[in-house]
Amino acid sequence: MVHLPTGHTDGDSIVMFTNANVVHMGDQFFLGRFPYVDLGSGGDVAGYLKNVKEMIRVLPSDVKIIPGHGPLGTLDDLKDFARNIEETTGIIREQIREGKSMEDIQKDGLPDKYAPLGKDFINTDRWIEIVYTSYTR
Repeated sequence: MVHLPTGHTDGDSIVMFTNANVVHMGDQFFLGRFPYVDLGSGGDVAGYLKNVKEMIRVLPSDVKIIPGHGPLGTLDDLKDFARNIEETTGIIREQIREGKSMEDIQKDGLPDKYAPLGKDFINTDRWIEIVYTSYTR
């Protein structure tokens, strides 16, 4: 069991089943969708991404990953997930630097290639709100 602070919340852990080459990442991994970062419970978008990248660094290439949401995944799925978080967060942060309000950023949205990630309970507007709030509080 590994504690991953300030990710989804401030009390997240993942469970590694080393003999089975399986890791249960819980809500530190949402396969094929935007994640939920619970800012009210100590979560943080930058910390979340840091945790995901650390898992990418230490997990074996053939690991099976149980996400908190979505089907069984692979290390490549986790890498795609990290890339999507990093890219969308970068887009939103750039607009914050430009002085845009959260509402303006939501109105502009994200590039179409990220639309499939917003089909779950964390839609694109909610993801923008989470990132905006995480970086402006």
